[in-house]
Amino acid sequence: MLIVDRTSWHAGADVVVVGYGGAGAVAAVTAHDTGAEVLVLEKQPAESHVSNTSMSGGNFISPSDVKGVEEYQRTLCRASKEMYWTDMESIRVWAEYTCQNRQWVQQMGGKVRPWPGVGGSHREVPGNELIQYCYFENDGPGFMAFLKGLVSQRGIQVLHGVQANRLIRNQHGEVIGVAARGPDGKYMNIRAARAVILATGGFEFDEQMKLQFLRCYPFYFDGAPANTGDGVRMAMGVGADLWHMNCASAGFTMKFQEMPFAFAPSVRRGRLETSEGRDPEPGRSTATCGYVIVDKGGRRFTNENFKQHHVNYELGLYESRGLRYPRIPAYWIMDQRRMADGPLPNTRHGSAGPGGFYRWSEDNSQEIERGWIARAETVRDLAERLGIEPARLQRTVESYNSYCRNGSDAEFRRRPESLVLLDTPPYYAVTLWPGGPNTQGGPRRNPKSQVMGVDGEPIPGLYAIGELGSVFGMLYTGGGNLAECISSGRIAGEQAAREKPRPAT
Repeated sequence: MLIVDRTSWHAGADVVVVGYGGAGAVAAVTAHDTGAEVLVLEKQPAESHVSNTSMSGGNFISPSDVKGVEEYQRTLCRASKEMYWTDMESIRVWAEYTCQNRQWVQQMGGKVRPWPGVGGSHREVPGNELIQYCYFENDGPGFMAFLKGLVSQRGIQVLHGVQANRLIRNQHGEVIGVAARGPDGKYMNIRAARAVILATGGFEFDEQMKLQFLRCYPFYFDGAPANTGDGVRMAMGVGADLWHMNCASAGFTMKFQEMPFAFAPSVRRGRLETSEGRDPEPGRSTATCGYVIVDKGGRRFTNENFKQHHVNYELGLYESRGLRYPRIPAYWIMDQRRMADGPLPNTRHGSAGPGGFYRWSEDNSQEIERGWIARAETVRDLAERLGIEPARLQRTVESYNSYCRNGSDAEFRRRPESLVLLDTPPYYAVTLWPGGPNTQGGPRRNPKSQVMGVDGEPIPGLYAIGELGSVFGMLYTGGGNLAECISSGRIAGEQAAREKPRPAT
């Protein structure tokens, strides 16, 4: 934190947005349209810029029943009879703005389609049927290209290669700017006459933050590697309170030593896996391949038709007597039919998608050569390669195959249509870790997206949006983070632009 009497300003605007992902772009556009001069800072170079939005599936929730969706979100945020992850007024405002998402995108000229059917990630929660989805045909890259187009059309300046690292406050404790390092390595002070909006994403690629805050470790993400907790540290530097720091949108990821990022596995080949994470309706599965997921002991531990954004909680089981995580890592066991059916990761989005960093081979052969995928002629030999007791894994596969023949999973009640025999050698395995697209924690914010201090009061001139202190806590609704890019970006953009100019001293 810097508190200044006299500061040399190198650039400035009414509103400074730190971070150029989906939320930052929406905030910049909204602040501009509300009458403010806006400047966007992005630490990545323009030519290699990626965000979690550009790497996403491009689908977002846009319900129509405000009251019903508000009650649904309250249920997801309830930790006990008295305690909630998120305050009621923030949930109410979230519901109000989220129900306007599709209308806002279309008013801005965006072309989106409704997702077939309705329903969110939690069928057991009343109001789940009210969750409706829209999507961009070109997924996350299409979504981000649309938002960048809005920024460009308005002539909003975006400074790439500028790493913001500290907030500047005046003698009254109001945030009036950002200290940053430019592309040339020189430090610069950027004035924000009205407000700073932090839109830096989460802390998916900061190992120390993940170790200290998330529920288990290691935890590997398949989103944008530039998300290293910058906004969390900047907000903490001016006394921000935190929330949801132990929460993430996460299931399984595949992580290999030579790659800094993880991959989202396309476990249920034959169905389109999207970032919103809903299970397919009963009877709609088109599974063509057999597979199981086992722990270190070679035992199944969950229904493999898992909730995409929540199965990490099952992975994080800790054995106090053994002083270990028996499911970290877990193993995805499959046969030749799955290997021949296409790439193991999701190639629609994520690190192996169009907005990602790695082109996975269609037949997985290059990844077998790299040693990422274990291969053996028998299940027992595969177990030996994994360090699992061979007889145990053999029994697991035999039990699973018996469930396939009987059409009923006696252990985990997996859907009958997904029970496909695992019996075509060779056999393969990939290591699975807790992980996903993003974290949810960051500075606590109020319904106006103002950052709250540890004293319970808003920090003047400071806002946070998107996954940086998301409205979501332990339970997440698929498509919710992209929806929040729009809703929180609009809220903060409107509020910041209406702030009165603050004195620089």
